[in-house]
Amino acid sequence: MKLLGWNCRGICNAATVRALKAQIKGNSPNVVFLSETKASANRMGAMMNSINFSNMCVVDAKGSTGGVCIMWKEGLMIHQVDYNKNLIVVKVSDALCSWVLIGFCGPPYISKKQKAWENLLAFLESCQCPWVCLGDFNFTVNDNEVFSKNRDGAGSSTTNYLKELIFEHGAIDLGYSGNAFSWARGSWRNSAIKRRLNRAIASISWRLAFPKAAVAHLGAINSDHTPILLDTNLEESFAQRPFRFEAAWIRDNWCNSVVEKAWKADKWLYFG
Repeated sequence: MKLLGWNCRGICNAATVRALKAQIKGNSPNVVFLSETKASANRMGAMMNSINFSNMCVVDAKGSTGGVCIMWKEGLMIHQVDYNKNLIVVKVSDALCSWVLIGFCGPPYISKKQKAWENLLAFLESCQCPWVCLGDFNFTVNDNEVFSKNRDGAGSSTTNYLKELIFEHGAIDLGYSGNAFSWARGSWRNSAIKRRLNRAIASISWRLAFPKAAVAHLGAINSDHTPILLDTNLEESFAQRPFRFEAAWIRDNWCNSVVEKAWKADKWLYFG
């Protein structure tokens, strides 16, 4: 399954619609999560039909700000679980397992960050299924995720909720390929500040269930945010990548059973 996430900064103009259609044509996602749509449910319904998707969960924009939407193609077993102005949660049932997808857009303003993140963390702490969270988190984790010609960095006295989620709650950053940054202030070519604000993070159990999953930063078109593409089962077309064990996996109860099944499979392969 392929999932496209994009802070489109408004979907009500023709250029942004063309950009979205180009990304869909080029990457064939099964699910699309859009944030900062600045659009009503009626407008998103028309958008869904124009890109040949069949179902959606949508939260209206408030005036000319906000708005989040998840759309998916016909045939997928997906149903809505929860939503608010910053996130939409759906449950995905596929052949491998049932898991939860959260589309999240973290507020850029300090005054609104706490409530949005508390809601997200509360849901994740109660979630019993494997989960993956995709979107614009509006935080960076370290200095390598920031480029600044003026060296102002990403320093801030506010609580970094993304760091807390990753380091204290055992979430896994799924990494990326492509451009190191996913947001730029002004022109991408000449921007004085660039940051990695958009990403996908997952529970240990989700990562164990989808060990080949990978994220790509796509080209920035008509927005200061790049779309990101999460492929849950990336096919390696040229060479096998070396296996890298993630130490965080051992915290999950699934780990032992997955390793045992793999060992038994190898034993059968070599010894019959």
